[in-house]
Amino acid sequence: MKKVMASLAAFTALAGCQTIGGPGVSSYFDCNNGTMLKVTYAKRGATVQVGGSAIPIFLRSVPSVGGTSFEGGGYNLRVMGDTATWSGPTREAPKTCSRVAVPR
Repeated sequence: MKKVMASLAAFTALAGCQTIGGPGVSSYFDCNNGTMLKVTYAKRGATVQVGGSAIPIFLRSVPSVGGTSFEGGGYNLRVMGDTATWSGPTREAPKTCSRVAVPR
């Protein structure tokens, strides 16, 4: 019984070390204007849901020097570590966003 409990404890501890991001995994970003982004990484890009919208926006992966960049339909997302820059097809200034572990 002690071995089972020790194994379960080790598994639980390792599960907490999982990285955020990667294909099929979602990351959440809280932007400086209060917008929440849900970014789900795919093989050749990412889908972005803005502010809980049911309509995801697909962005294709584009070459980038440092970090990861996605573009499509006038939208642009650049992710470097725990920081992202998000801009849309309007002429508004890009939003600076920070990765959060759990959405609010």
